[in-house]
Amino acid sequence: MPVNDRLNSAQGLYELILQTANKFLRNARQFEISVLADHKPSYAEIADIMDTVAHIVFELADDFDPMLAQKANDYVYLMRNMGIAIRNNDKVTLSNLVKELDAKPFL
Repeated sequence: MPVNDRLNSAQGLYELILQTANKFLRNARQFEISVLADHKPSYAEIADIMDTVAHIVFELADDFDPMLAQKANDYVYLMRNMGIAIRNNDKVTLSNLVKELDAKPFL
């Protein structure tokens, strides 16, 4: 696959990760943790899917834009931990992760 095609594909997948992280952030602000815990698929499962997407971003872009892969992993890390906090009904950790995610530039 040509370099530009790889980077465009990686950028598109990265934008999917950003959109998903934005939904995590918006929903965590808007809904009680008990409502979030009832979501199907669970937030932890969605984070696992985004982890797979981040691995694809890495495979496509790491040789040309390693920061893109790193940023994707940073967002997935927060989503994964949010999913765990939701599953564990840990409001304090979830609140801290929401603040951390909110500080991200989403670029």
